[in-house]
Amino acid sequence: MDLTHRERFNRLFCGQPVDRVPFIDVMGKCNFPSCITRWKSEGLDQNADNARIREMMGFDYERGYFLEVKTLFWPEFDIEFIRREGDKTFYRNKWGGLEIQKDGSEVMPITLEGPVKDRRTWDSVKERLCGDVTARLPADIDAICAEAGQSGLPVYTGDLPAGFFGAPREICGFENLALMFYEDPELLSEILDTLCDLWISLYLELQKRVTLDYIFVWEDMCNKNGPLISPASFREFLLPRYKRLTSVLREAGCKNFFVDSDGDDRPLVPLWLEGGVNIVFPWESRYGLDVIEVRKAYPTMGMIGGINKHALEYTYSDIDAELKKVPYMLEHGYFIPGCDHGVTNQVPWSNYCYFYEKLRELVYKYPPQI
Repeated sequence: MDLTHRERFNRLFCGQPVDRVPFIDVMGKCNFPSCITRWKSEGLDQNADNARIREMMGFDYERGYFLEVKTLFWPEFDIEFIRREGDKTFYRNKWGGLEIQKDGSEVMPITLEGPVKDRRTWDSVKERLCGDVTARLPADIDAICAEAGQSGLPVYTGDLPAGFFGAPREICGFENLALMFYEDPELLSEILDTLCDLWISLYLELQKRVTLDYIFVWEDMCNKNGPLISPASFREFLLPRYKRLTSVLREAGCKNFFVDSDGDDRPLVPLWLEGGVNIVFPWESRYGLDVIEVRKAYPTMGMIGGINKHALEYTYSDIDAELKKVPYMLEHGYFIPGCDHGVTNQVPWSNYCYFYEKLRELVYKYPPQI
């Protein structure tokens, strides 16, 4: 079977025969930057960068050919320094939110508040989510889409912050958003409808130029104890917008909808599936989540990730033990294995190499039996 990477991806998640699953670096850009510093002290070439590491591991690609467009406020806000407090910097980000970044931190900044507090502040920024969507595209978008279509890679768009929970959290701040579900549901509904209208128009504009293989929906709406909102609130507010987005884009030719949420998202899986999502990622197994049990419950749901990144911090035996679940998952299809989040600087270079060598062997040894 002679497949391009793009064909292999689409056939896998449509339940069609493939020679093997993609071997991809799905979380590579989220590895701690200090990993490379450590690894260069443990034998990695001093001139190596992330691209060289991906080449050494033998990955097919990362997540595909990404079409980067402006999915939130446009024009964006000016980034503004606010103040320093000890080892923390406060500033306004490009989406108008107040962020805090700790010196030396390698994790995402914390958004303390967004530009929208109430109806008045919403009305003052809403126009940045409306208007001609072609202004949100790169000037050379036609050439970019032509290259994407010829790349042989899965073509996708979306990503951070384009999600029905992720984007409102940036717009309102988490605390204000949590209250809005109860105190101002009318305003929240207007925000969600405005975002849904924007993304449908924007993604359809891309779809005119190239077939999108998947839409990346960024949510990060769960922690180790479960979702940050109740399934009932999801059903009332988010589900109708998911259904509208996925139905319109699927009718236009996009086959797959990919949700990124950390934490234990099992209570939301039935709702995502009902809303037209067919791929969920990254399945943080370090919280006791068993991806084999999830697979048994949802035999045809797309799954990516599922391997505890912390196993890479210990011994080869620990890595081997974590990889024991992979053959079952591979053979049952609809699955691409990978770390359940970015690799930390507690992972030795030898372990990183060992892990991906063994994972690559499994990918080639256990093709889906569907």
